[in-house]
Amino acid sequence: MSQLNSLLVALGLSLVFPALADGMNEMPPMQGSAMGNGAEMTSKMAHGIGTVKGVDTKKGTITLAHQPIKELNWPAMTMTFKVAKSELLNGVTVGQHVNFTLQGNDMNPVVTAISVTK
Repeated sequence: MSQLNSLLVALGLSLVFPALADGMNEMPPMQGSAMGNGAEMTSKMAHGIGTVKGVDTKKGTITLAHQPIKELNWPAMTMTFKVAKSELLNGVTVGQHVNFTLQGNDMNPVVTAISVTK
């Protein structure tokens, strides 16, 4: 009789768990969680200072060797960023020192302003 009970429990679980798993896919992402698509994550504004290492007007990107960015808790590093508008890259050349503003979540901020420093 115990083998029959075990078999029935196993059969019941095999039917319940797939239904639970399907229900998980329908749950909305939690606010600010990594499970979301990024739209729910808090958008931050941060300011940086750096040196232009590359400009790609076709891709709309700029590569900056930047100083630490306190608002994002980032150390100094070299990164490539998307720009909000390609016009931001007009007149920006490799080797220039710039101030820039980032807007977005921690993992994918976009350059929204850039100015060459003297």
